[in-house]
Amino acid sequence: MRILGPRELLERTKLLRQKEAEVVKREQEAAAEFQKAFRERTLTIVTTAFGVVAALFWQKAISDMINAYIPQSGVWQYELFAAVLVTVMAVTAIYFIGKWSKGDEKK
Repeated sequence: MRILGPRELLERTKLLRQKEAEVVKREQEAAAEFQKAFRERTLTIVTTAFGVVAALFWQKAISDMINAYIPQSGVWQYELFAAVLVTVMAVTAIYFIGKWSKGDEKK
């Protein structure tokens, strides 16, 4: 094994630092890609969940409005109000979650 001179050691050190910087950059890009995918999936899941909740409230409210002609419970007005309230809450949450999921795209 040959002993390296100062210039060769300096060149090898520079080369190793460049390789290290490339590895760090690739890892940062991979982390950013993962974070973006995570946010997209979270947005999809939460949006779907809010949509299902709103749909269930609307289903109940509409069913009761139809059944109002054959009175069974008499609380369909409350269920309609609840469906509107839940829908407004769901749309608001979806809006803010959508902004959150696009937070890194502005940077």
